[in-house]
Amino acid sequence: TRNGTVKINPYFADIAALSLLNQADTYAGNVRRYMDWHFDHLNTAQSDPSGVDGTIFDWQATMKDGKMVSEEWVTAVPSYDSVDSYAATFLMVVEKYVARTGDTAYAVKNAAKIKRVVNALCSMLDNGLTFGKPTSPVKMLMDNCEVYGGLQAATRLYSDVLVPAGVVSSSETTRLKNATADVAAHVESDLWAGTYYRNDVMQGGGSYYPFSWNQYYPSAVAQTFPIMYGLLDAKTEWAQSLYDRFCSHYDWEHLKHPDDYVWA
Repeated sequence: TRNGTVKINPYFADIAALSLLNQADTYAGNVRRYMDWHFDHLNTAQSDPSGVDGTIFDWQATMKDGKMVSEEWVTAVPSYDSVDSYAATFLMVVEKYVARTGDTAYAVKNAAKIKRVVNALCSMLDNGLTFGKPTSPVKMLMDNCEVYGGLQAATRLYSDVLVPAGVVSSSETTRLKNATADVAAHVESDLWAGTYYRNDVMQGGGSYYPFSWNQYYPSAVAQTFPIMYGLLDAKTEWAQSLYDRFCSHYDWEHLKHPDDYVWA
């Protein structure tokens, strides 16, 4: 956007960056500039409304002739949709950038900030699953699938790059491996309901969003997330059953679904 205002939602920006890295030869520079922006906008414990270091707000930028001339929070009181998913998807971006470009120096240079994002993510863990943010009593299936992917990415980044460089300890890698296994176990024990995954589990044990195949989001589309993130092997009977049922309800591959987000 050359002129006007644009909203920068770090979660959706992460998803875009992950796609751009499929053509890293062309777009790695763009992704690196985005990562620089993201790192520069991390909240401190003092600036985060819940006192969590390493989070990030949604922002709005004003553009003039292709240049950013100012930034402000999207809302009068700064906010984010989640802590867990924003952190998890960004860790995937950093790890994929390093893997696709070989630019390990970038990760080493930003090791302290990467650790802050990891710590923000881990601060949301409670009995094996993450709350979306400190003010939410809900542990979402979709978020925790992304958390599983983010913890795996962070583990690879630590073990392959940051531990050998001496900027994080091997015990931190062990902590991430244990957290990853914990999330996987609790997605199955707390969210698998026999023929589908629950959308969420609340602190008291109930669900905030009751499941129905007729509810596209979060119910139906959430069933694809354990498959996408490797919590459920795509070759298994249950994975194929979930995916077949999803496709029988929604012609998603032709973008015929009941909201305006391009889920494909």
